[in-house]
Amino acid sequence: MPKSNAGLGALTSQQLTASGCPDSRVYVQAAPGSGKTTVSALRFGLHRFSALSDPRAVVAVSFTRSATEELRARVFRQWGSASLRWPHRIVTLDTLLCDLLFHLLDEDVLHWPGGRRELEVMDSWRTILPIQRSRIKPVLQVDNGHIVIRTFHEHRPASHPSALHFKGAILAGTCTHDNVREVLQGALTTASARQALVSYFETSVRSLTVDEVFDANDLDRDIFSLAASASSSLTLVGDPWQALYQFRGARPTAMEQYISENRFTTHHLGVSFRWENDRQSWMTRQLRRRVPVRLLEGSAGEADVVLAHKWKQLWGCDPLVLPLAIKPGVGQVQDAICTLLLNEITQNALGMQATFLHDALVTLGLDKEALAVMARPCLQAAVADLKDGHQPAPVWQRLIASLTDRIPTISAAELTRKPVSALHLLQLRLTDSQLIPGLTYHQSKGREWNTVGIKLNPAEVAALANGLDPAQEDHRALYVGLTRARLNTFALA
Repeated sequence: MPKSNAGLGALTSQQLTASGCPDSRVYVQAAPGSGKTTVSALRFGLHRFSALSDPRAVVAVSFTRSATEELRARVFRQWGSASLRWPHRIVTLDTLLCDLLFHLLDEDVLHWPGGRRELEVMDSWRTILPIQRSRIKPVLQVDNGHIVIRTFHEHRPASHPSALHFKGAILAGTCTHDNVREVLQGALTTASARQALVSYFETSVRSLTVDEVFDANDLDRDIFSLAASASSSLTLVGDPWQALYQFRGARPTAMEQYISENRFTTHHLGVSFRWENDRQSWMTRQLRRRVPVRLLEGSAGEADVVLAHKWKQLWGCDPLVLPLAIKPGVGQVQDAICTLLLNEITQNALGMQATFLHDALVTLGLDKEALAVMARPCLQAAVADLKDGHQPAPVWQRLIASLTDRIPTISAAELTRKPVSALHLLQLRLTDSQLIPGLTYHQSKGREWNTVGIKLNPAEVAALANGLDPAQEDHRALYVGLTRARLNTFALA
């Protein structure tokens, strides 16, 4: 049972009604700062403890690790550790999709190349395989229950592993989350796979809550339908204005149509607790009415965080801004080492981890313990050299020489290209001034600060002058950035 019900009296009537709605299909539309995590956590706990004799799982999913961790922490605080005792869980949607693929493999509905049943699923190939610009993309498809390796010719070149490297990894039981989605999409064209997944939900899941549902694509919606057809309770939570995953097939209008056609009971959370002055509340209302908005200007030093659409914009603005990601683009290993250098700086200056630290460690074959023991002394020496004004090129050479002596996976021969420009950008931030974290709109989603600076590009300036259109992905991303502040949002001068 819940650890404490103290605080329920502080909920709005909208939150209470949405949290306790007994219907099996519920959609909660939540504006920024309106308490969607609170409502999701309450619904999770209510479902968890309302049928203690039912052994099936209560499951909640979101699209990012950070959002998942936030919801998990909220449930733990509100309902106690028993609420998350297996099989009840809060995971990323990618984790749920992996579970579904593993179920199809275990049930012999699908067959992996080489007969493997246990897989290692990576975020991307970039961390473990050589990547090249090519129109040829290796993919996985389903042919009569067998997962097969094929190549797809794209209209434009993109970053892909070679077909040979791809095949070797697949046969070794390694794939990416994109490959899991490819396989499930192919499998769901068959009645046998669909019935197997309906049976999975019938026997394993009695309640499914989906956070940030407008980031869902066509495959995701199909999975939700299978869960609902298995009589699992389905709660969808989100806001079409905050959909950011169009790059992976999210279609907010299709999600709205899905909710309407499937007769979800709709609850609106319109009261925001984020805004601590009238101006922030007024600006958000104007944005959602699609009318022009003009931001006041300010300097980086006035902000708690600076946001922009792309990392490159953040590196190009005031050196007081320390972006949490850097990708020099001269090679995978170079990118990874620069991320480790950045992480040393962000940890020291901000107490924050570099955004792609995990990917960098995978690329270099390190874990966090090995990073601390083998690599950190070398990285700290390089940061000290940069701070002392040493030229980036010799600093890089010394760093590589020391790392190759300590880390067997790093070869000096593959590191002849020097990320001098990236090192120079890091060097500019190594001052005694108080640095400000820089994040992209995507990385800022779900978070809030008192004062937010926005680094606008020309297209965004024009969009604000004419009113935002939620049908455009870039406008939705800008809206997310503009609604993170409790007190003040300004344009970086």
